[in-house]
Amino acid sequence: MTAGPAARVGALLALYAAVADDIFVAVDDRADPSVAAAALDAGARVVRYPYLEPVDRPLAWLHERCRGDWVLTIDDDEVPSAPLLDALPELVAARDVTHYWLPRRWLYPTADRWLDEPPWRPDFQLRLVENDPRLLRFFAETHRPIEVVGPGRYLELPVYHADCVLNPLERRAQKALKYERLRPGKRVAGGAMSHVFYLPERRPDARTAAVPADDLRLVEQVLGAPEPPAGAAPDVPAATREEIDRLWVGRELPADAYAARIELPRPVQPFTAGEQRALEARVENRGSVEWPWGELGVPEIRVSYRWRDAGGAALAAEELRTPFPAPVPPGATAVLPVHVVAPAAPGRHVLELDLVHEHVRWFGCELRVDVEVEPPRRVAVAGSAAAVAAALERLADAAPELEPVVLGDAPPGYRRLRGRGRALLRELAGTELLVVTPPEPGTRALLAALRPALAARAAGVRVVADGVAARGAVDRALAALLRRVAADEPLEAAAARAAGRTG
Repeated sequence: MTAGPAARVGALLALYAAVADDIFVAVDDRADPSVAAAALDAGARVVRYPYLEPVDRPLAWLHERCRGDWVLTIDDDEVPSAPLLDALPELVAARDVTHYWLPRRWLYPTADRWLDEPPWRPDFQLRLVENDPRLLRFFAETHRPIEVVGPGRYLELPVYHADCVLNPLERRAQKALKYERLRPGKRVAGGAMSHVFYLPERRPDARTAAVPADDLRLVEQVLGAPEPPAGAAPDVPAATREEIDRLWVGRELPADAYAARIELPRPVQPFTAGEQRALEARVENRGSVEWPWGELGVPEIRVSYRWRDAGGAALAAEELRTPFPAPVPPGATAVLPVHVVAPAAPGRHVLELDLVHEHVRWFGCELRVDVEVEPPRRVAVAGSAAAVAAALERLADAAPELEPVVLGDAPPGYRRLRGRGRALLRELAGTELLVVTPPEPGTRALLAALRPALAARAAGVRVVADGVAARGAVDRALAALLRRVAADEPLEAAAARAAGRTG
């Protein structure tokens, strides 16, 4: 994308003519006609486009118009190094990567020097990418225009950024202020990011390095190119705002984009409270906009859900988002597993499945399903780390239908109950409490505080063993627990009377 000047554009494109199979230039509609003429003289395909902020707005459209297997994006104030030009044929022949990051060197204070310290070094830019739309993601955020899926490499083949030697301080200060307003709060090297990068005058002691001789010849060739003679405006095609913004992810979606249909091909089986499960779903795009795929897809359109009780009141539950596995164009249907977390409150509830455009709106195409949420079958384990680990191992082998949770520090992969007082008792509701020995000091204090409520069966907690110190107590408690599980009988408060033996 460029607004000129013509001399610099022509000289820059001439450097790539020997290595590029296709050069595509989008000329800003505010530019002088000589810019398009210079690009045509360099052998480029040229389209005039209507400029509108943000500056990266046409990037997805530009990539769609490119014909090569790889795409190198270059700005009109960036000059390639000689080693980069030499390496391009080999780089695009690679089959083990999908993209490359190029180091950008900021020329300053003159065209023969560059800023050789943070934050200007390193300043890697994602510019050379495989031209496959399945791998590319574009964003509306300024200075974060693209991401690429797959392996990539960081290179030591620079491009030279000439903004700080081409534009006076006042113009760069205005640019920095504009970028700061577009991306407020970004900090680097102790200052506002754009002000630090574009105003190196504020760091008069910044270290610089000399531009290598071969690279300096290219820099001088581009920056010192003479202006071409005036001529007639060339006849080049013009792009429309509609065709550019069709691919810009920052556009506002029309009202008819939010039409969809969701169906579940099979009945929803009962959930256990707090359980996460995937439901097989069919989702039809009845709108006018393609839905993107993957967690990075933009606009952020995902499948999600909400829970309500029988009276219609919202229930507290985690709302997961499920992205689509592939793009879903208008009229197409996607089959995908929708991940759902059940609420903690047991009962007969209503599950509402819907699509959401993140930070914008829900689609309003809800599929409502009555779902039974059953109380969890848990065993709460407490005690020393070694005793807890042994009990968890035996529980997993003998009673996998019971969910083990841990009072105190939990091994990786196990849930730890963190509540206090009444909140902890609510979490323990319906739990078979198995206390292993010897308890840690913190666990002992916790059990002592809980004992009166547990002995009175508060919150429905039933005690299997309570701090029994004798050797083999854990095995006996597990055996008692498993006998009752096998018989599917309620567990009795079997060891509350042993409370006095706990320290």
